[in-house]
Amino acid sequence: MTEELSPEWDGERLADLHRILMWQLLRFASAPLSGTTDVWLVRGVLLPPERRGITRVVLWDGRRLERSVAYDVPLIHPRGDNIPWTHLVAALRQVLVHPPAPDDTDPVGIPIADARRHVLDALDQVTFELGDALHASALMLQPEDKPDDRSHLRLDGFLLQDDTTARLYVTAPDTAGPLGLDVSLLDLNGRVRVGNTALMAALPSLVPDELDGNRSSAVDPYAPAGVFDLTHW
Repeated sequence: MTEELSPEWDGERLADLHRILMWQLLRFASAPLSGTTDVWLVRGVLLPPERRGITRVVLWDGRRLERSVAYDVPLIHPRGDNIPWTHLVAALRQVLVHPPAPDDTDPVGIPIADARRHVLDALDQVTFELGDALHASALMLQPEDKPDDRSHLRLDGFLLQDDTTARLYVTAPDTAGPLGLDVSLLDLNGRVRVGNTALMAALPSLVPDELDGNRSSAVDPYAPAGVFDLTHW
């Protein structure tokens, strides 16, 4: 498979997309990315020197390095847009149910399978797991570069409440202890979603000044400053 990339996707922009995917795949180095009987862990995430717009994901069974297989996945859709890391992870997981066979080896001898077309096909019907939604909801409040700065919202914890809701424990300026923010893990059609850009953008202005209208009757010892229902976002 060969795809010409738009000139706007220069080396540094492609490297940035690769790094974002790399950091998100790092969590699967110890927890399986895919598999029930044949478990696949992430052994490595590489930027292939011989291919542009590709991330190489090296998987293994966690026991024998010689069973490693590398899968090349696309960072850019043929339409010209970058593919969100959330969708790439979910699509790769679907591809691994029936993975393509390796047809080459990388420069250090790891078998390579070109999974680009398979991933693109999976994107048309990508589905997310509840863990994907929980992970994405917590990422709405990523750590600040300056951990001692108390002027920003800080994520102190999170808890899956049920199969539709997560509670984020947040410390905000001028609050007496953490707040509990209940957020929905489903979209308007009742499907698991990853990310809520509207809520992410609104949180800094909502917390704590605009929360009173969203106060919940729930009592949570981990949220002494109260629990607030944001599941309508």
